[in-house]
Amino acid sequence: MPDLLPLWEEILLDLSKSISKGKVMTWFLHSTLQSVENNTVTIATSREFYKEFIIKHKDEILQLFKIKDVNMSTVTVVVDGSLENENKNNTVDMKKLFLHISGNTNKNSSDDKNHTVRKLPKQSSVQIKKGKETFVSKMLDQSFSLRNFVVGEETQLAHAASQAVATKPGGAYNPLFLYGTVGLGKTHLLQAIANEILRKFPNKLVVYLTTENFIAEVVEAIQKRKMEHVRKKYRLVDVFILDDIQFLAGKDRTQEIFFHLFNDLYNGKKQMIFSSDRPPAELELTEDRLKSRFSMGMIADLQFPDFETRLAIAKVKCLEANVLIADDILNFIAYNIQSSIRELKGIILQVKAVIELTGNTPTIESVSKMLQKLNTHADIKQNIMGGSIAPPAIEQHKIKTMEDIVHAVCEYYHTEYEEVIGQKRSRVFMRPRQVAMFLIKKHMHSSLQSIGDFFSGRDHTSVLHATRKVEKEMKEKPDFWKEIKKFEDSCVFM
Repeated sequence: MPDLLPLWEEILLDLSKSISKGKVMTWFLHSTLQSVENNTVTIATSREFYKEFIIKHKDEILQLFKIKDVNMSTVTVVVDGSLENENKNNTVDMKKLFLHISGNTNKNSSDDKNHTVRKLPKQSSVQIKKGKETFVSKMLDQSFSLRNFVVGEETQLAHAASQAVATKPGGAYNPLFLYGTVGLGKTHLLQAIANEILRKFPNKLVVYLTTENFIAEVVEAIQKRKMEHVRKKYRLVDVFILDDIQFLAGKDRTQEIFFHLFNDLYNGKKQMIFSSDRPPAELELTEDRLKSRFSMGMIADLQFPDFETRLAIAKVKCLEANVLIADDILNFIAYNIQSSIRELKGIILQVKAVIELTGNTPTIESVSKMLQKLNTHADIKQNIMGGSIAPPAIEQHKIKTMEDIVHAVCEYYHTEYEEVIGQKRSRVFMRPRQVAMFLIKKHMHSSLQSIGDFFSGRDHTSVLHATRKVEKEMKEKPDFWKEIKKFEDSCVFM
């Protein structure tokens, strides 16, 4: 009998080479290898939707076991919710495995004797006293945690850095600077770090402010000639978190004051955490030396997650909202939300409201109408056109090149390879050609011109027209969207 945990770690490392590190970190987060016996590999995972993903990749998992000389014929996946218990020691530490970040929480520290969560009332701000000083901190949302932040390939570095800071505040990653556009999870991570530090080190003073609130406090201190008092007061802080720091732009006096406060905190080994909608080098600050200070520690960006991660987030939001939504509806939502995770959560809450208030079962058509109301998805039409019939499923293909995609598309649509890449404009060849161009652009990240050259020397504008047409129809026609998703599910993009 092999040692199961090291074997499972090896399998996950190998699996990450074919389906990406981010997907393994997301979908196998709370999983363990329960047994390898009776010709069966038994995998345990914490949630039902993780189980679905693992089953989808069972053939690849079996093949990886065979490479390790563990010859099994079947994979069984069971659900065990207790695997999310942080005290479980038979699950894989994903951060340690993939990002080489230790999970050591310094349990011998005198600050870590009491692991109780500091309970705060539900309000927008809270007053915290230390000695004679009173700090006004933005209220922390206790629902934000590092454990319920769904990690994808686009956010794994930011999450890992947040975990490291929460484990050892004032350590190597000081300051921690997170940046990304609106609705990608910056505030979630900031508040999750604060909650985790307060849980592990309840005696630490954590102050979390929006930049607007900090500016208002500075302006008031200047008017009352108490700036030096404010500076001395903040030296008492153990963890200083400032959200949306880009709003320091144009506030020259505040920048100068903040520069000196930064130095005080840094020299005192106090942890600083900042968020912004852009990296430090692009901040519009008159204090260039402040930009360099922001770059002294760890900089991590948050990008918009891919479809699989959005789907995982959608399912987590359903669990949090205590609502059951059909998989085809969640798939449709995850595909069409392409700018903000906040919008994804909002749509799920709208669907929940429809179920609870009307008793109606949501459909793709009704959800599409909700999506239309979002400005970013104005091109989703109310009049949903359907009617296309998805071709039968095919065996799974491993896709490495443009040729692989075209061959797979031709098999899917029962048409000829040479005709699809050729010059004929017959409708029977145009649809597979447009789909192939769309998939090459999406999964191979090839330039429009290189795709055009591959398809018999077409101009890049022809490729752009084809990909936009497919994207538009996927949003307008639920059946066509299902058709493309069915094809993508039949392939492994290397």
